[in-house]
Amino acid sequence: MSANDVVLLESTLERERSKTASKLPVTDFHTFFVARQYLKAYSPNHDDLLSGLVDGEKDCGIDGIYIFVDSLCIRDDEPVTRLGRRANLDLIILQVKNSSGFTENAIDKLIVNLPKLLDFGRDEETLAKFVNPKLIEATRRFLETYKNLDLPQLRIFVAFGSLKATHLHPQTQVKASELESVLLGTFGGCEPSVQFLGAGEICSLVRENPPTIRRLNLAENPISTDTAGGYVGVVRLDDYEAFITGSAGDLDAGLFEANVRDYEGETAVNRSIQQTLEQAESDIDFWWLNNGVTIVASRVQPANKMLELESPQIVNGLQTSTEIYKRKKRSANDRDARSVLVKVIEAPDDAIRDRIIRATNSQTAFGPSVLRATDLVQRRIEEYLLGKNLFYERRRRYYFNKQYPVDRIVSIDSMGQSVLSVTVQTPHVARKNAGRVFDDDVYKLVFHPEHPLAAYHACTQLLQASRDFLSAYRKKISVEDFQYQLAMLLGIALARRQEPTMRDLAKIEDAEVRTSLAKELFSIIQEEYDHSSRMTGIYLLDQLAKDPDVTKRILERGRGYLRSSSRSDGV
Repeated sequence: MSANDVVLLESTLERERSKTASKLPVTDFHTFFVARQYLKAYSPNHDDLLSGLVDGEKDCGIDGIYIFVDSLCIRDDEPVTRLGRRANLDLIILQVKNSSGFTENAIDKLIVNLPKLLDFGRDEETLAKFVNPKLIEATRRFLETYKNLDLPQLRIFVAFGSLKATHLHPQTQVKASELESVLLGTFGGCEPSVQFLGAGEICSLVRENPPTIRRLNLAENPISTDTAGGYVGVVRLDDYEAFITGSAGDLDAGLFEANVRDYEGETAVNRSIQQTLEQAESDIDFWWLNNGVTIVASRVQPANKMLELESPQIVNGLQTSTEIYKRKKRSANDRDARSVLVKVIEAPDDAIRDRIIRATNSQTAFGPSVLRATDLVQRRIEEYLLGKNLFYERRRRYYFNKQYPVDRIVSIDSMGQSVLSVTVQTPHVARKNAGRVFDDDVYKLVFHPEHPLAAYHACTQLLQASRDFLSAYRKKISVEDFQYQLAMLLGIALARRQEPTMRDLAKIEDAEVRTSLAKELFSIIQEEYDHSSRMTGIYLLDQLAKDPDVTKRILERGRGYLRSSSRSDGV
């Protein structure tokens, strides 16, 4: 490490913040930036990275905390139960400081606090006295995920980032070993790792670009047709497993446009695939009994028994891929000469890829999130929001990878949460489980092709207005605990409807949210939270925000506010 690394990193941070996240507070941006570099292997999107920021009062020395199961970022309360035995569970804890060195005090804080935070028998009411709500929620989510999984392989990574550090004191490294011992004492079967990221190490992470080129080794030369860019071949199971496995040994979720949660678990079909994989018959190949997988890539370059793929995505075959990945955990059979059938298609054009995805999934149950991105309504929303200088990520990480400003990117999840809050009036669902929007019954309600496009813009603007207003209180509260309830009340007040429809909201898409209005409605939420806390004994705000009964009372208060206000009051 050298002083030049410090200068280069300062320049990079200033440039990146100005370009991609100018509205983030500086300290949050530093953690966001280091997390983006450190977590590259998991391919997180901007929602994933922002969700892990917990810096502030009572943060116990933790600035960022992230949970991944087989490369899937866990940031809501939906249980992960279907990934099978021995899934990889990773807990990543970050501390990022704009300092010139690493202190023993920073490590001591975690030595004291992590055993308390990661204790299954913890008392959250006691924790709340010295731990901020967001950190309590994140660690609770980790503990619940650990319990829901079937004997997961747990790894805990603790990384200390120091933006101006050029050296590491030997005594600090000794303290790191002590922290690893504490983690082993907390979870005996875990693999702990403590790392120190100075300016030089962070610069090295910045220079590491995630591979966009992947090589698929085939058992024989592929078959190609007269139409350029299409190939069919068979791939040895071991080679295919290597293709879908990330550098850390996880199933590489970045290869699947479908959310890894779309894996259907112990269904009859998947049990059949498992049995076929387990019964290695010398006279029957696996691909004879399986439909195989389909891969699309922006460019395909054949080279004898190998295909070089640029930005590949597995668009059909998630169940088969997951079972192939899991087979080594179920069997001691190290040698398997069988193969899986693979179709590889060069599809640089987005519309062509959409057709391939929908066609190759036409015989599966409609529901995987990969199919949603191809819907006409999703493409229309994207086109409409582009005219508003917003970038709608119907495809995961599409605009994020292009370095567009984070505050101008709207994910499908975020859009679904805004509509659930404002029109469906279920902000507790939006707060608890963003992925619920992909469920068939909810999806058809939220993303109906007859909804006016302006309403989608209005909903996301109301949610953003809520965030902007609440950001002034961020040192005292978690914005996430109030933003969805506030967006719901703003929709009622501005549309002047107790149950505003999407057509009502389309008429107010460019309405200005007055601070005085937001403040009045925010006080309603606070009063109802206080009342509910006294009545139920629930004291953590995230639990109140997820409670349907609390939503019901806030909704009644919001409708009462509308009835009591006159049309001439300027609301």
